Amino acid sequence: MRTGSPNGWQFFAATLLMMIGAVNIIQGLVALMTPNFYAVAGGELLFLEYGAWGLLLGGWGVVLVVAGAAILSGSTWARVFGIVLAAVNALAQLAFLVALPMWSVVAIAIELLVIYALTAGWPDREMAADRDEAAADRMTDDQRAAYRSGRRAAHAKPEPAAPAEEAGQATRPGDRRHPV
Repeated sequence: MRTGSPNGWQFFAATLLMMIGAVNIIQGLVALMTPNFYAVAGGELLFLEYGAWGLLLGGWGVVLVVAGAAILSGSTWARVFGIVLAAVNALAQLAFLVALPMWSVVAIAIELLVIYALTAGWPDREMAADRDEAAADRMTDDQRAAYRSGRRAAHAKPEPAAPAEEAGQATRPGDRRHPV
């Protein structure tokens, strides 16, 4: 389902998700190329070695970037997918809490912002359309006709006003075309 053109919340969530994905890709490359960068005793991070974490984070970062781009489509599935990925990524950042505590806390906070933007900050146009249809079902025929005529009048293109002289009306009391 499509909810329409992207709005500010969609751009916000998509941008944050793509940024987090890019940072995960960088973290994965660092874990692969410079495992000594992360100062963890024993060389293991929770249950995997740095090389495995590097591959996992790199692949996961690509998925996050793709999900961020998909959010801009306005699809409901992309919105749900983004929420799930943001929640899982926040949990995954707990694994890096020992190696990079500040970054992990910042990443978790950003993920919470993404989840907020994809849930509370996104108006649901489908629900509004359902409410309008339900209200239309309760209208009488006269009310429907009045609504439609008012809607047509509100959306009609306004016609430019003709100057008074062209319309055949006088503009001053002394003018010979002035109605008495």
